[in-house]
Amino acid sequence: MSSCEKPLLLPRRQWKSWPDRIRHFTPAWFAVVMGTGAVSTLLNDFPYGQDSKHLKIAGCVWFILNLVIFAFACVCSLLRYIMYPEIFWLMLSHTSQSLYIGCFPMGAATLINSALALNQNWGFGGTGFLYVLWGCWWLDSAISYLVAFGMLYTMTVRHEHSLSNMAAVWLLPVVPLIVASSTGGLLSEALKPHSHTLALLSTAFSFVMLGMGLAFAFMMITIYLLRLVIHSVPDSGLILSAFIVLGPLGQGGFSLLVNGTSISELLPLHIGSDFPQSALAGQMIFAVCFCGAYALWAIGIAWVVVAVCSIYHVIGVRRSKIAFNMGYWGMIFPNGVFAVLIVELSRVLHSPFFKVVGSLWSAFTFLLWGFVFLRSIPPFIDGSLFMAPCLPDGRPRQQLLPTSQTHSHACQRAASPDIIPNSPPRGEKLDASGVLRNHLQD
Repeated sequence: MSSCEKPLLLPRRQWKSWPDRIRHFTPAWFAVVMGTGAVSTLLNDFPYGQDSKHLKIAGCVWFILNLVIFAFACVCSLLRYIMYPEIFWLMLSHTSQSLYIGCFPMGAATLINSALALNQNWGFGGTGFLYVLWGCWWLDSAISYLVAFGMLYTMTVRHEHSLSNMAAVWLLPVVPLIVASSTGGLLSEALKPHSHTLALLSTAFSFVMLGMGLAFAFMMITIYLLRLVIHSVPDSGLILSAFIVLGPLGQGGFSLLVNGTSISELLPLHIGSDFPQSALAGQMIFAVCFCGAYALWAIGIAWVVVAVCSIYHVIGVRRSKIAFNMGYWGMIFPNGVFAVLIVELSRVLHSPFFKVVGSLWSAFTFLLWGFVFLRSIPPFIDGSLFMAPCLPDGRPRQQLLPTSQTHSHACQRAASPDIIPNSPPRGEKLDASGVLRNHLQD
Protein backbone atom coordinates (compact mmCIF):
# COMPACT_ATOMS: atom_id res chain seq x y z
CA MET A 1 0.00 0.00 0.00
CA SER A 2 1.42 3.39 -1.02
CA SER A 3 1.75 6.27 1.41
CA CYS A 4 -1.19 8.06 -0.22
CA GLU A 5 -3.62 5.19 0.19
CA LYS A 6 -5.63 4.59 3.32
CA PRO A 7 -7.39 1.49 4.63
CA LEU A 8 -11.05 0.88 3.86
CA LEU A 9 -11.90 1.37 7.57
CA LEU A 10 -9.67 3.43 9.82
CA PRO A 11 -8.56 2.06 13.20
CA ARG A 12 -11.02 2.65 16.02
CA ARG A 13 -8.77 5.20 17.71
CA GLN A 14 -8.89 7.42 14.60
CA TRP A 15 -12.67 7.56 14.34
CA LYS A 16 -14.22 11.01 14.53
CA SER A 17 -16.55 11.88 17.37
CA TRP A 18 -20.11 12.85 16.51
CA PRO A 19 -19.64 16.51 17.52
CA ASP A 20 -16.70 16.64 15.12
CA ARG A 21 -18.74 14.93 12.39
CA ILE A 22 -21.53 17.46 12.80
CA ARG A 23 -18.98 20.26 12.65
CA HIS A 24 -17.72 18.86 9.33
CA PHE A 25 -21.18 18.15 7.91
CA THR A 26 -21.51 19.93 4.55
CA PRO A 27 -24.41 20.68 2.17
CA ALA A 28 -22.88 18.12 -0.22
CA TRP A 29 -24.63 15.43 1.85
CA PHE A 30 -27.93 16.40 0.21
CA ALA A 31 -26.51 14.91 -3.00
CA VAL A 32 -27.18 11.56 -1.31
CA VAL A 33 -30.86 12.54 -1.11
CA MET A 34 -30.85 13.54 -4.76
CA GLY A 35 -29.30 10.27 -5.91
CA THR A 36 -31.59 8.09 -3.81
CA GLY A 37 -34.61 10.10 -4.98
CA ALA A 38 -33.61 9.56 -8.60
CA VAL A 39 -33.52 5.80 -8.01
CA SER A 40 -36.97 5.94 -6.42
CA THR A 41 -38.31 7.80 -9.47
CA LEU A 42 -36.80 5.28 -11.88
CA LEU A 43 -38.34 2.40 -9.96
CA ASN A 44 -41.77 4.01 -10.29
CA ASP A 45 -41.28 4.76 -14.01
CA PHE A 46 -39.28 1.74 -15.17
CA PRO A 47 -40.38 0.97 -18.76
CA TYR A 48 -40.99 -2.74 -18.16
CA GLY A 49 -43.16 -4.41 -15.54
CA GLN A 50 -45.51 -1.48 -14.96
CA ASP A 51 -48.42 -3.91 -14.57
CA SER A 52 -46.70 -5.45 -11.58
CA LYS A 53 -46.72 -3.77 -8.19
CA HIS A 54 -43.26 -5.01 -7.24
CA LEU A 55 -41.43 -2.05 -8.78
CA LYS A 56 -43.88 0.40 -7.21
CA ILE A 57 -43.35 -1.27 -3.82
CA ALA A 58 -39.59 -0.98 -4.33
CA GLY A 59 -40.10 2.70 -5.18
CA CYS A 60 -41.94 3.16 -1.87
CA VAL A 61 -39.09 1.46 0.01
CA TRP A 62 -36.53 3.77 -1.60
CA PHE A 63 -38.77 6.74 -0.82
CA ILE A 64 -38.84 5.83 2.88
CA LEU A 65 -35.06 5.33 2.86
CA ASN A 66 -34.64 8.70 1.16
CA LEU A 67 -36.92 10.35 3.70
CA VAL A 68 -34.75 9.00 6.53
CA ILE A 69 -31.58 10.26 4.83
CA PHE A 70 -33.16 13.68 4.25
CA ALA A 71 -34.22 13.93 7.90
CA PHE A 72 -30.71 12.93 9.01
CA ALA A 73 -29.13 15.55 6.75
CA CYS A 74 -31.52 18.27 7.94
CA VAL A 75 -30.94 17.49 11.62
CA CYS A 76 -27.16 17.43 11.21
CA SER A 77 -27.23 20.71 9.26
CA LEU A 78 -29.36 22.43 11.89
CA LEU A 79 -27.14 21.16 14.71
CA ARG A 80 -24.06 22.31 12.82
CA TYR A 81 -25.21 25.90 12.47
CA ILE A 82 -26.74 26.03 15.95
CA MET A 83 -23.65 24.64 17.69
CA TYR A 84 -21.16 26.45 15.42
CA PRO A 85 -22.95 29.49 13.93
CA GLU A 86 -19.72 31.01 12.62
CA ILE A 87 -19.29 28.05 10.25
CA PHE A 88 -22.22 29.21 8.14
CA TRP A 89 -20.32 32.27 6.94
CA LEU A 90 -17.16 30.24 6.37
CA MET A 91 -19.16 27.81 4.27
CA LEU A 92 -20.90 30.62 2.37
CA SER A 93 -17.54 32.20 1.52
CA HIS A 94 -16.05 28.94 0.24
CA THR A 95 -16.01 28.92 -3.56
CA SER A 96 -17.05 25.28 -3.96
CA GLN A 97 -18.80 24.14 -0.78
CA SER A 98 -21.28 27.02 -0.85
CA LEU A 99 -22.53 25.92 -4.28
CA TYR A 100 -23.76 22.62 -2.81
CA ILE A 101 -26.56 24.56 -1.08
CA GLY A 102 -28.46 23.93 -4.29
CA CYS A 103 -28.60 20.22 -3.43
CA PHE A 104 -31.12 20.94 -0.65
CA PRO A 105 -34.09 22.09 -2.79
CA MET A 106 -33.26 19.46 -5.42
CA GLY A 107 -33.28 16.70 -2.81
CA ALA A 108 -36.57 17.99 -1.41
CA ALA A 109 -38.08 17.99 -4.93
CA THR A 110 -37.24 14.30 -5.36
CA LEU A 111 -39.13 13.59 -2.14
CA ILE A 112 -42.17 15.48 -3.45
CA ASN A 113 -42.01 13.45 -6.68
CA SER A 114 -41.87 10.14 -4.80
CA ALA A 115 -44.67 11.18 -2.44
CA LEU A 116 -46.77 12.19 -5.45
CA ALA A 117 -46.21 8.75 -6.99
CA LEU A 118 -47.32 7.23 -3.68
CA ASN A 119 -50.47 9.35 -3.80
CA GLN A 120 -51.26 8.56 -7.45
CA ASN A 121 -50.38 4.86 -7.42
CA TRP A 122 -51.81 3.90 -4.05
CA GLY A 123 -54.23 6.71 -3.26
CA PHE A 124 -52.24 7.56 -0.13
CA GLY A 125 -53.66 10.62 1.65
CA GLY A 126 -56.29 11.33 -0.99
CA THR A 127 -56.92 14.80 -2.39
CA GLY A 128 -55.89 16.50 0.83
CA PHE A 129 -52.38 15.03 0.66
CA LEU A 130 -52.16 16.09 -2.99
CA TYR A 131 -52.79 19.71 -2.02
CA VAL A 132 -50.22 19.42 0.78
CA LEU A 133 -47.65 18.31 -1.80
CA TRP A 134 -48.70 21.23 -4.00
CA GLY A 135 -48.02 23.61 -1.12
CA CYS A 136 -44.64 21.94 -0.47
CA TRP A 137 -43.81 22.46 -4.14
CA TRP A 138 -44.46 26.20 -3.86
CA LEU A 139 -42.16 26.33 -0.84
CA ASP A 140 -39.48 24.35 -2.68
CA SER A 141 -39.84 26.67 -5.68
CA ALA A 142 -39.36 29.73 -3.46
CA ILE A 143 -36.22 28.17 -1.94
CA SER A 144 -34.97 27.33 -5.45
CA TYR A 145 -35.33 30.99 -6.49
CA LEU A 146 -33.58 32.13 -3.31
CA VAL A 147 -30.69 29.70 -3.83
CA ALA A 148 -30.29 30.45 -7.54
CA PHE A 149 -30.22 34.24 -7.35
CA GLY A 150 -28.71 34.37 -3.86
CA MET A 151 -25.75 32.20 -4.83
CA LEU A 152 -25.26 34.03 -8.14
CA TYR A 153 -25.03 37.23 -6.13
CA THR A 154 -22.65 35.61 -3.64
CA MET A 155 -20.43 34.27 -6.42
CA THR A 156 -20.32 37.76 -7.90
CA VAL A 157 -19.54 39.86 -4.83
CA ARG A 158 -17.91 37.52 -2.30
CA HIS A 159 -16.04 34.81 -4.23
CA GLU A 160 -12.89 34.98 -6.32
CA HIS A 161 -13.04 32.75 -9.41
CA SER A 162 -10.82 32.04 -12.38
CA LEU A 163 -11.43 30.17 -15.61
CA SER A 164 -8.71 27.62 -14.88
CA ASN A 165 -10.42 26.65 -11.61
CA MET A 166 -13.97 26.65 -12.96
CA ALA A 167 -15.85 23.35 -12.45
CA ALA A 168 -19.28 21.96 -13.31
CA VAL A 169 -20.38 22.54 -9.70
CA TRP A 170 -21.20 26.09 -10.84
CA LEU A 171 -24.42 24.55 -12.14
CA LEU A 172 -25.63 23.41 -8.73
CA PRO A 173 -27.28 26.69 -7.65
CA VAL A 174 -29.34 27.10 -10.86
CA VAL A 175 -30.40 23.50 -11.54
CA PRO A 176 -32.98 23.60 -8.67
CA LEU A 177 -35.13 25.86 -10.86
CA ILE A 178 -35.24 23.16 -13.55
CA VAL A 179 -35.89 20.36 -11.04
CA ALA A 180 -38.73 22.31 -9.41
CA SER A 181 -40.26 22.98 -12.84
CA SER A 182 -40.48 19.25 -13.59
CA THR A 183 -42.13 18.66 -10.21
CA GLY A 184 -44.64 21.38 -11.07
CA GLY A 185 -45.48 19.61 -14.32
CA LEU A 186 -46.11 16.32 -12.51
CA LEU A 187 -48.32 18.08 -9.97
CA SER A 188 -50.22 19.81 -12.77
CA GLU A 189 -51.10 16.41 -14.25
CA ALA A 190 -52.32 15.24 -10.85
CA LEU A 191 -54.32 18.43 -10.20
CA LYS A 192 -56.02 18.45 -13.60
CA PRO A 193 -59.02 16.30 -12.56
CA HIS A 194 -59.58 18.54 -9.53
CA SER A 195 -58.91 22.07 -10.79
CA HIS A 196 -58.01 23.16 -14.31
CA THR A 197 -57.11 26.62 -13.03
CA LEU A 198 -54.57 25.40 -10.47
CA ALA A 199 -53.13 22.95 -12.97
CA LEU A 200 -52.65 25.70 -15.58
CA LEU A 201 -51.17 28.02 -12.96
CA SER A 202 -48.65 25.34 -11.94
CA THR A 203 -47.67 24.67 -15.54
CA ALA A 204 -47.27 28.35 -16.40
CA PHE A 205 -45.12 28.96 -13.34
CA SER A 206 -43.07 25.86 -14.15
CA PHE A 207 -42.32 27.13 -17.66
CA VAL A 208 -40.98 30.37 -16.17
CA MET A 209 -38.63 28.48 -13.87
CA LEU A 210 -37.60 26.16 -16.68
CA GLY A 211 -36.72 29.06 -18.97
CA MET A 212 -34.63 30.77 -16.30
CA GLY A 213 -32.87 27.58 -15.22
CA LEU A 214 -32.01 26.42 -18.74
CA ALA A 215 -30.75 29.89 -19.70
CA PHE A 216 -28.34 30.04 -16.76
CA ALA A 217 -27.34 26.39 -17.25
CA PHE A 218 -26.42 26.83 -20.93
CA MET A 219 -24.34 29.89 -20.10
CA MET A 220 -22.37 27.96 -17.49
CA ILE A 221 -22.00 24.85 -19.65
CA THR A 222 -20.52 27.05 -22.37
CA ILE A 223 -18.02 28.50 -19.89
CA TYR A 224 -17.14 25.00 -18.70
CA LEU A 225 -16.50 23.83 -22.27
CA LEU A 226 -14.28 26.87 -22.79
CA ARG A 227 -12.40 25.93 -19.61
CA LEU A 228 -11.82 22.40 -20.98
CA VAL A 229 -10.58 23.68 -24.31
CA ILE A 230 -8.19 26.26 -22.86
CA HIS A 231 -6.98 24.56 -19.67
CA SER A 232 -7.50 20.85 -20.48
CA VAL A 233 -9.51 18.50 -18.27
CA PRO A 234 -9.55 19.02 -14.49
CA ASP A 235 -7.44 16.89 -12.18
CA SER A 236 -8.70 13.73 -10.51
CA GLY A 237 -10.22 15.73 -7.68
CA LEU A 238 -12.73 17.47 -9.95
CA ILE A 239 -13.16 15.19 -12.95
CA LEU A 240 -16.29 13.39 -11.70
CA SER A 241 -18.14 16.71 -11.62
CA ALA A 242 -18.26 16.57 -15.43
CA PHE A 243 -21.36 14.36 -15.14
CA ILE A 244 -23.23 17.18 -13.37
CA VAL A 245 -23.90 18.68 -16.80
CA LEU A 246 -26.28 15.78 -17.52
CA GLY A 247 -28.52 17.05 -14.70
CA PRO A 248 -29.95 20.20 -16.33
CA LEU A 249 -30.04 18.50 -19.74
CA GLY A 250 -31.95 15.43 -18.58
CA GLN A 251 -34.21 17.21 -16.12
CA GLY A 252 -34.80 20.06 -18.55
CA GLY A 253 -35.87 17.70 -21.32
CA PHE A 254 -38.15 15.78 -18.96
CA SER A 255 -39.68 19.04 -17.73
CA LEU A 256 -40.35 20.16 -21.30
CA LEU A 257 -42.19 16.93 -22.08
CA VAL A 258 -44.23 16.86 -18.88
CA ASN A 259 -45.21 20.52 -18.93
CA GLY A 260 -45.74 20.44 -22.69
CA THR A 261 -48.16 17.53 -22.33
CA SER A 262 -50.01 19.32 -19.55
CA ILE A 263 -50.37 22.62 -21.37
CA SER A 264 -51.41 20.91 -24.62
CA GLU A 265 -54.44 19.57 -22.77
CA LEU A 266 -55.19 22.64 -20.66
CA LEU A 267 -55.03 25.49 -23.19
CA PRO A 268 -57.71 24.39 -25.70
CA LEU A 269 -60.40 23.89 -23.05
CA HIS A 270 -62.46 26.69 -24.60
CA ILE A 271 -62.26 26.35 -28.36
CA GLY A 272 -61.79 29.65 -30.08
CA SER A 273 -60.23 31.16 -33.16
CA ASP A 274 -57.47 33.12 -31.44
CA PHE A 275 -54.23 31.97 -29.86
CA PRO A 276 -53.85 30.39 -27.34
CA GLN A 277 -57.44 29.11 -27.16
CA SER A 278 -57.39 27.63 -30.66
CA ALA A 279 -57.70 23.88 -30.93
CA LEU A 280 -54.20 23.45 -32.37
CA ALA A 281 -52.39 25.82 -29.99
CA GLY A 282 -51.70 23.17 -27.36
CA GLN A 283 -50.34 20.70 -29.91
CA MET A 284 -48.15 23.41 -31.43
CA ILE A 285 -46.63 24.21 -28.03
CA PHE A 286 -46.13 20.51 -27.28
CA ALA A 287 -44.38 20.03 -30.63
CA VAL A 288 -41.92 22.80 -29.71
CA CYS A 289 -41.38 21.24 -26.28
CA PHE A 290 -40.74 17.84 -27.83
CA CYS A 291 -38.17 19.26 -30.24
CA GLY A 292 -36.43 20.97 -27.32
CA ALA A 293 -36.42 17.78 -25.25
CA TYR A 294 -35.05 15.76 -28.16
CA ALA A 295 -32.29 18.35 -28.67
CA LEU A 296 -31.39 18.21 -24.96
CA TRP A 297 -31.20 14.41 -25.19
CA ALA A 298 -28.81 14.69 -28.15
CA ILE A 299 -26.66 17.25 -26.32
CA GLY A 300 -26.64 14.95 -23.30
CA ILE A 301 -25.33 12.04 -25.37
CA ALA A 302 -22.59 14.29 -26.72
CA TRP A 303 -21.69 15.38 -23.20
CA VAL A 304 -21.48 11.78 -21.99
CA VAL A 305 -18.80 11.24 -24.62
CA VAL A 306 -16.93 14.34 -23.41
CA ALA A 307 -17.17 13.25 -19.75
CA VAL A 308 -16.04 9.68 -20.47
CA CYS A 309 -13.10 10.88 -22.57
CA SER A 310 -12.11 13.33 -19.81
CA ILE A 311 -12.16 10.58 -17.18
CA TYR A 312 -10.15 8.30 -19.48
CA HIS A 313 -7.56 11.05 -19.90
CA VAL A 314 -7.19 11.42 -16.14
CA ILE A 315 -7.03 7.68 -15.43
CA GLY A 316 -5.45 6.29 -18.59
CA VAL A 317 -3.12 9.08 -19.68
CA ARG A 318 -2.24 10.91 -16.49
CA ARG A 319 -2.33 7.66 -14.47
CA SER A 320 -4.17 9.40 -11.66
CA LYS A 321 -6.42 7.64 -9.18
CA ILE A 322 -9.89 8.92 -8.32
CA ALA A 323 -10.15 8.33 -4.58
CA PHE A 324 -13.59 7.71 -3.09
CA ASN A 325 -15.35 10.68 -1.53
CA MET A 326 -18.68 12.52 -1.55
CA GLY A 327 -18.07 13.52 -5.16
CA TYR A 328 -19.15 10.04 -6.26
CA TRP A 329 -22.70 10.77 -5.10
CA GLY A 330 -22.80 13.63 -7.59
CA MET A 331 -22.82 11.18 -10.51
CA ILE A 332 -26.04 9.37 -9.59
CA PHE A 333 -28.66 12.12 -9.90
CA PRO A 334 -27.50 13.39 -13.34
CA ASN A 335 -27.47 9.88 -14.78
CA GLY A 336 -30.81 9.14 -13.10
CA VAL A 337 -32.64 12.14 -14.53
CA PHE A 338 -31.10 11.54 -17.95
CA ALA A 339 -32.53 8.00 -17.79
CA VAL A 340 -35.90 9.51 -16.85
CA LEU A 341 -35.75 11.70 -19.99
CA ILE A 342 -35.03 8.67 -22.19
CA VAL A 343 -37.91 6.73 -20.62
CA GLU A 344 -40.28 9.67 -21.19
CA LEU A 345 -39.16 9.93 -24.81
CA SER A 346 -39.93 6.23 -25.26
CA ARG A 347 -43.50 6.88 -24.08
CA VAL A 348 -44.04 9.91 -26.28
CA LEU A 349 -42.61 8.24 -29.39
CA HIS A 350 -43.77 4.69 -28.53
CA SER A 351 -40.22 3.76 -29.46
CA PRO A 352 -38.76 0.32 -28.59
CA PHE A 353 -35.27 1.80 -29.06
CA PHE A 354 -35.72 4.47 -26.40
CA LYS A 355 -37.48 1.93 -24.19
CA VAL A 356 -34.49 -0.42 -24.23
CA VAL A 357 -31.94 2.38 -23.85
CA GLY A 358 -33.94 3.90 -20.98
CA SER A 359 -34.09 0.53 -19.23
CA LEU A 360 -30.34 -0.02 -19.62
CA TRP A 361 -29.53 3.49 -18.39
CA SER A 362 -31.87 2.97 -15.44
CA ALA A 363 -30.16 -0.33 -14.61
CA PHE A 364 -26.77 1.40 -14.78
CA THR A 365 -28.04 4.04 -12.35
CA PHE A 366 -29.27 1.30 -9.96
CA LEU A 367 -25.84 -0.38 -10.02
CA LEU A 368 -24.04 2.92 -9.58
CA TRP A 369 -26.20 3.81 -6.58
CA GLY A 370 -25.59 0.39 -5.04
CA PHE A 371 -21.82 0.66 -5.45
CA VAL A 372 -21.60 4.19 -4.05
CA PHE A 373 -23.96 3.38 -1.17
CA LEU A 374 -22.00 0.30 -0.10
CA ARG A 375 -18.66 2.06 -0.54
CA SER A 376 -19.88 4.94 1.64
CA ILE A 377 -20.53 2.71 4.65
CA PRO A 378 -16.90 2.30 5.92
CA PRO A 379 -15.99 6.03 5.74
CA PHE A 380 -19.36 6.84 7.30
CA ILE A 381 -18.59 4.53 10.22
CA ASP A 382 -15.10 5.91 10.90
CA GLY A 383 -16.14 9.49 10.12
CA SER A 384 -13.67 10.14 7.29
CA LEU A 385 -16.59 10.91 4.98
CA PHE A 386 -17.33 13.97 7.14
CA MET A 387 -14.87 16.63 5.96
CA ALA A 388 -15.51 20.33 5.45
CA PRO A 389 -12.83 22.09 3.36
CA CYS A 390 -14.06 25.47 4.55
CA LEU A 391 -12.82 24.83 8.12
CA PRO A 392 -9.26 25.64 9.25
CA ASP A 393 -8.75 21.98 10.24
CA GLY A 394 -10.28 20.74 6.98
CA ARG A 395 -8.35 20.02 3.80
CA PRO A 396 -6.11 23.04 3.12
CA ARG A 397 -5.83 24.86 -0.16
CA GLN A 398 -2.73 24.15 -2.20
CA GLN A 399 -1.29 27.63 -2.21
CA LEU A 400 -1.45 27.83 1.59
CA LEU A 401 0.99 24.96 2.05
CA PRO A 402 4.74 25.37 2.38
CA THR A 403 6.92 23.54 -0.10
CA SER A 404 7.81 20.81 2.38
CA GLN A 405 4.16 19.75 2.52
CA THR A 406 3.71 19.16 -1.22
CA HIS A 407 3.59 15.37 -0.95
CA SER A 408 1.18 15.52 2.00
CA HIS A 409 -1.09 17.83 0.03
CA ALA A 410 -1.08 15.44 -2.94
CA CYS A 411 -2.37 12.67 -0.69
CA GLN A 412 -5.07 14.91 0.77
CA ARG A 413 -6.14 16.09 -2.67
CA ALA A 414 -6.47 12.53 -3.90
CA ALA A 415 -8.95 11.93 -1.11
CA SER A 416 -10.91 15.15 -1.69
CA PRO A 417 -12.29 16.02 -5.04
CA ASP A 418 -14.74 18.70 -4.07
CA ILE A 419 -12.18 21.38 -3.27
CA ILE A 420 -11.20 24.00 -5.78
CA PRO A 421 -7.88 25.64 -4.91
CA ASN A 422 -8.01 29.36 -5.49
CA SER A 423 -7.29 32.66 -3.85
CA PRO A 424 -9.01 33.51 -0.57
CA PRO A 425 -12.60 34.72 -0.89
CA ARG A 426 -13.22 38.42 -0.81
CA GLY A 427 -13.35 39.72 2.71
CA GLU A 428 -10.87 37.08 3.96
CA LYS A 429 -7.11 37.17 4.47
CA LEU A 430 -4.24 34.99 5.67
CA ASP A 431 -2.40 35.54 8.89
CA ALA A 432 1.34 34.94 9.38
CA SER A 433 0.88 31.23 10.10
CA GLY A 434 -0.94 30.66 6.82
CA VAL A 435 -4.27 29.70 8.41
CA LEU A 436 -7.33 30.96 6.63
CA ARG A 437 -9.35 33.16 8.96
CA ASN A 438 -12.68 34.76 8.34
CA HIS A 439 -13.04 38.55 8.19
CA LEU A 440 -16.47 39.32 6.82
CA GLN A 441 -16.65 42.93 7.96
CA ASP A 442 -17.47 45.39 5.26
